This record gives sequence, C-alpha cells and structure tokens, in this order.
Amino acid sequence: MTIRPKYEIARTLTKAEEADAYELVTLRDGNTCGFHAPECMGAVQRDHRQNRRPGNTVVSNLQCLCVIHHKWKTEHPKDAIAEGWAVPGNPTAEPSEWPARRWLRTAYGTRRLAWVLYTDDSGVTEITEEEAHSRMESMGWRAA
Repeated sequence: MTIRPKYEIARTLTKAEEADAYELVTLRDGNTCGFHAPECMGAVQRDHRQNRRPGNTVVSNLQCLCVIHHKWKTEHPKDAIAEGWAVPGNPTAEPSEWPARRWLRTAYGTRRLAWVLYTDDSGVTEITEEEAHSRMESMGWRAA
C-alpha cells in the first residue's frame, strides 16, 4: 500500500495525460454507469472517486456514473465511501489501493456486484469483501 506523506506535492498532469485517463476509464467502464440500475439513463459523466485535486486525474481514481448517481454520491459522501463508490480525502486513502464497487459480467451473461481494485493502466482486480473492508480500515475508514 502506498501512503503519501502530507507534505508530498503531487505532480501536475498535462492535459494530454488527463485526456488519456478519461479515455481509458470510458473504455474500462464501457461508457455506462457503475450502478447499472434501471434509473441510469442519459449522459454518463467521468467521476473522481476521491475529490479532484492536482495530480489525481488518473484511471484508478475515475469511474463512469450517470448524472443521477453522480449527484447521489456527492450528496451522500459517507454512504458512497462505505458502499465503494468514493474514496475519502484523507492522506492515507490512495485510490489505487482503495476498494471500489463494480458490476462484473458472469459466464452466463448476467452481472454481479463485486469489490475490485482499479489500476492506472485500466486494470480491474477482484478482491473479497473481507479484503475490501480490511483495506478500508487500514487506511483509516470506520463505517458508522
């Protein structure tokens, strides 16, 4: 796990690097909302899992959400963190190490909700629920 010191200054990304990250997350997520709910309709937005700041527009910190769920995530930050749709802003919470929720396709063509880790090269690695909660706790998150 990577822990950034509080005094570390993030490298500023170029516009091209940010554009590449947005393109990769769109390809990774299939340009669909991560919630995959019946109410997901209309435009999909690229959302920062951890609030945007210099240097964190990277694939592991991005996800696609519809307008409805992007608004829900913004209005319910604690629930969004606990449910795996957001990363807290504390210095020990690194998006590439913070578990995310994602719908995965099964061999039968259905979908199931899973815990995953995102990488900056657009990879997705499934982890167990126990590992997800352990990682969250090790980075300072305590569910209410």
